[in-house]
Amino acid sequence: MSYQVIARKWRPQTYSEVVAQEHVAKTIANSISKGRISHAYLFAGPRGVGKTTMARIVAKSLNCIHGPTAQPCGVCEFCTEIKNGNSFDVIEIDGASNTGVDNIRELRENVHSAPLKSRYKVYIIDEVHMLSKSAFNALLKTLEEPPAHVVFIFATTEIHQIPETILSRCQKFIFKRIPVAQIVQQLLHISEKERYIVDQKALYHIARASGGSMRDAQSLMDQVISFGGKEVTENDVLSLLGIVSLKQYCDCIEIILRADISSLIQFIEDIITAGVDIARFVTGFADVVYAMRLCSVTDVRALLGYSDEELSILQQTAAKFHDEQLGLFYTMLLDCHKELKFTGNERAVVEMFCIDIMQMLKRPTLASILKQLDESPHADQKKNLNEITQKESSPHDDAKIIMHAWTQLLQQFREHKQYIFFKLNHVKAAYNNGQLVLMVTGDSSNGFYQQLLSKQEIKQIEDELCKLSKRKVTIRVETATNDVPLPDAVMLPHAEDPEKPHPLVEQIKTIFDGEIIK
Repeated sequence: MSYQVIARKWRPQTYSEVVAQEHVAKTIANSISKGRISHAYLFAGPRGVGKTTMARIVAKSLNCIHGPTAQPCGVCEFCTEIKNGNSFDVIEIDGASNTGVDNIRELRENVHSAPLKSRYKVYIIDEVHMLSKSAFNALLKTLEEPPAHVVFIFATTEIHQIPETILSRCQKFIFKRIPVAQIVQQLLHISEKERYIVDQKALYHIARASGGSMRDAQSLMDQVISFGGKEVTENDVLSLLGIVSLKQYCDCIEIILRADISSLIQFIEDIITAGVDIARFVTGFADVVYAMRLCSVTDVRALLGYSDEELSILQQTAAKFHDEQLGLFYTMLLDCHKELKFTGNERAVVEMFCIDIMQMLKRPTLASILKQLDESPHADQKKNLNEITQKESSPHDDAKIIMHAWTQLLQQFREHKQYIFFKLNHVKAAYNNGQLVLMVTGDSSNGFYQQLLSKQEIKQIEDELCKLSKRKVTIRVETATNDVPLPDAVMLPHAEDPEKPHPLVEQIKTIFDGEIIK
């Protein structure tokens, strides 16, 4: 017997053998076993995930000698013919090659003829979205009034291109991409049955390169077996696919962390010499940084498609970065990939971007700057007032609370009640032991100031200050020329400058050539 490729030899023959599409298999098997057979099914999903395979299993379920059954025997005449692709009553049509209305008219003429020997005549139309508009219109009439002995099974990778009039007359099933772990498990099973020795690391590379397609993974498996023979190593797969291992990416990251430009240039020289595609290298690099960021914050091993050993390496490398740095790292790699499309010197682009990443990692992160501010001598002024009020009260604590509340109050007036804020420009404030004294600057008299700031406004200031400080505060108005009858009073910030920037803030503004907005 001639050689059969792995994808054909290991094509599933029963519902239970279809990997990662249990939701589809269970629904269809149950409906057939209960006699609820639809005249039209639509299978949509990525390439190589089992749509056409499932269609053939449905055809066997309908035409098996023991059928209709959810468990076709696979050995009767009807099951064998369908498996071998030579059944007269199961017609497979390539929608991409038969797009015209004439092809569908021919199908409509043949639909009404009875099956030659099977129970049902099954039409499997692959890539049905490729049919023309007129072909869909011609098909619509048949779907509206189908013969009892006909079942249509449509398969597509582009469900959005199919007219709603067609979709509404079909039972729709969405096939999903196959997770890396399940592809690895299936490839391992195949290699054991075929008596090949394949390194598990190699299987993970194959599974990730397949993009969730079992057929693509099996085709790659065929290639690497032809390349490596009975024993396939990780290096065989890397060489054949022209990709870089996770360890090599992590080695490159270590070089970037050391800011070792000479080693970086040599690393890129080595991967180019090994035949690695630069654009694919950058894409893989971005995937690794993405995985590092995710695995550093949550458990996503099933999503990322890495082995336990690889996840451990990722987590160790990710621990050397701040989350903000990983986000910038990823964004810069995406920009690098875009830039590669517009240059003839790919090597120079990658080297320049990697050097830029080195420089980015040298700059302080926003989180580190905020941490310095929090640890500064004035950080206690920025603490939440509620945290302060929970501590045991003392006169000194009260003064700090009132100072903080007064600053907040001035900011509120500045933003929402500027007429009061303007009046407070003429005031100095001092606090001691539950009493706040507002002192008029210049030679203004008490009476003049009370005209400037009404009793209602004074009462409003008092109420707002009490609300913010969680302390009972009484306010008294004096003139600045009088002696303040509070010898231990604490002077509060002036309204003209309620929040003077911290020196670190001024330094940050200079470094980043910025401005203080608020």
